[in-house]
Amino acid sequence: MYKKSLMIFLAPLFACFSVHAYEGDITKLSLPQMRVALDNKQITSEQLITAYLKNIEKNDKKGKKINAVIYINPDALAQARIFDANNNGKNLPLAGIPFLVKDNINTAGIATTGGTLPLKNSTPQANAFVVQKLIDQGAIVLGKTNLSELAASYGRLGYSSLGGQTLNPFNEKRDASGSSSGSAAAVAMSFAPFALGTDTSGSIRGPASTTATVGLRPSLGLTGRSGVIPLSLSADTVGVITRDVTDQAIVLDVINAVDLNDAATLNLNHLRNIFYKAVTGPVSLVGKRIGIISNFDGGNSDVDKVRDHAAALIKNHGAIIEEIKLPEIFNDLWSPVLGPLGLAEFRPQMNAYLSALPSGSPQNMDEFMQELIKETKNGTYLINPGRFQGLMDNYTTNTTDSAEYISILTNTIPYLRKAFSQIMDENNFDDLLFATMRCPPSVRYDKQDLTYKCAASDPYTPSYIASALGLPEISIPGGRDQYNLPVGISFLGRFGDDAEILKLAKAFETVNKNISYK
Repeated sequence: MYKKSLMIFLAPLFACFSVHAYEGDITKLSLPQMRVALDNKQITSEQLITAYLKNIEKNDKKGKKINAVIYINPDALAQARIFDANNNGKNLPLAGIPFLVKDNINTAGIATTGGTLPLKNSTPQANAFVVQKLIDQGAIVLGKTNLSELAASYGRLGYSSLGGQTLNPFNEKRDASGSSSGSAAAVAMSFAPFALGTDTSGSIRGPASTTATVGLRPSLGLTGRSGVIPLSLSADTVGVITRDVTDQAIVLDVINAVDLNDAATLNLNHLRNIFYKAVTGPVSLVGKRIGIISNFDGGNSDVDKVRDHAAALIKNHGAIIEEIKLPEIFNDLWSPVLGPLGLAEFRPQMNAYLSALPSGSPQNMDEFMQELIKETKNGTYLINPGRFQGLMDNYTTNTTDSAEYISILTNTIPYLRKAFSQIMDENNFDDLLFATMRCPPSVRYDKQDLTYKCAASDPYTPSYIASALGLPEISIPGGRDQYNLPVGISFLGRFGDDAEILKLAKAFETVNKNISYK
């Protein structure tokens, strides 16, 4: 049904193209436009991938030196030529279209390093579940993207010892947030039409906010996580970074499926093939009740102004808005929930991931840490000292049987979910709105920029609500600060309401005039 609905929608777009070759910048096409151009033979998959490779060549290690891409798939062009020769992409929404993969997500025959020293030669034998779903629909892996090492930043956002520092496309002194920094920067720079990322405590939404891209943290269990290097499975999700909401929905429909190796995906089995339909059907802000969260005000005046503009805009287009202050416990859910979960879960879950790797790679955390210490002492690579200490803490901590950990899972999280649901019910809210981050993109750890102003001790606290409660949140470009740096706006919904927040994001995207891409 999904394939048919997509093609029905695309059919009228054929009129937008003449029968001769497409003459514009094909790397700026949306996914529906690419599908039409490919099927109408106005472009080839080889031409498309070649164009993206030229962009990478021009500005990743040269030019702007964004340093978003850690590896290029040498077989990508050959796979594109096979697609072109067979012309077998009809009715497959992503056939012949390339994508990038965050380097903590397994790719068969291509190293999956997590940006860390001990995994520099780790080459999985099978694709991660989400990667395989995309390949099954004809998409082509273009390469891997840099990330904060093992998806945790510890003060160096977008830095890994293997990949180095990813830059923000809008200002090289600022970071692209973390940890899916490379994926977001790559999409912003038109290195690929979309990229896979992961989000534990803001790692898709933060990078999307800082690069004027669209990033969705789906409800926990909407996308499978087998074949992904874990950080904390109580909060880990796999998502997508795109240039617009429609592209987001198209990819989400493809990767959203039951993963037999991830029990969490059984909870949302009813949400299949609904997202593209949601954003291409009627979308409107009229009559929607939106709660404007005030808890996170005051971090930066420009960010607050963008949030206020978004609230006024949706009100002017028919939404009913109401400012709401959440209970104080929601102000910062790192210490009471996310921090202890990560500390407890990383070692046993990483052991499980490592044990499935081919021989020659570390098979457990003991071997991993031995290799890390050896490589660090050799001085060949410069690891973030904070990340190294974080790994040492994880390695020496095993608290999955502690009273605190069990209480968080059985008492704290259920209490927070119930409290959130009550707030939504009592106020009859469809969604909540807030600035994705409390401050603009922060200054790189190795640079100085006196124009950066942030009164918040942790700019990421808004993102912890969705992470701790397993809720869906989408970050969409909202505007710019006075220095032309992107500011993202988030829509947060109830568990399983991913389609609803996509619809609202699409409606906002349509009316917001401040969205622009570099």
